[in-house]
Amino acid sequence: MRFIYLGVIAWVVLTVFTVVFAASANPRDVRVLRKGIWILLIIGVPVFGALLYLVNGRPIGGKSTKTTLAPDDDPEFLRRLAEQLKDDPDEEQKPGGEPKDD
Repeated sequence: MRFIYLGVIAWVVLTVFTVVFAASANPRDVRVLRKGIWILLIIGVPVFGALLYLVNGRPIGGKSTKTTLAPDDDPEFLRRLAEQLKDDPDEEQKPGGEPKDD
């Protein structure tokens, strides 16, 4: 009897996980079928639908088109910083970053 409860809990967790995962996926990244059809398949065909989605339908990671650069690796940031420093070379600054008042 305990194994039946464990099986039902595992099925519910797998179903909820894959439905949420499929629903939150970008529709353009979902493979093979449309997103709504995958959700119906996950709910309508217990366990097998969820496993099919995880193997064949889920978006493949690593397709990020936008990369974030640290400021010191961003050439545009470094160019603007060099221009700012070139424009105000005479201005002395306090350690806190504010200009000195004489």
